[in-house]
Amino acid sequence: MSIYSLDFPLLTHVQRNTLRMVAEGLSNSEIARINFVSEKAVEQMVGRIAHSFNITQVPTRNMRVLLTLAYLTGSDEVVA
Repeated sequence: MSIYSLDFPLLTHVQRNTLRMVAEGLSNSEIARINFVSEKAVEQMVGRIAHSFNITQVPTRNMRVLLTLAYLTGSDEVVA
């Protein structure tokens, strides 16, 4: 299953690429360095991706784990 075709149609190419890097375990600072952007820009991008999946930041759920689960399953509906 490729995330670059019909999977995650609500995400832009940049968002899909960022999601892939999150799923690979890269930190925000690593993603920022690779993309020549600030860590704040990566934080905002990850937040927008999470919002696309209706994932909100709460203390009992790890947003990055849920995003990784979405990436690996190809599902845009992740239930924690």
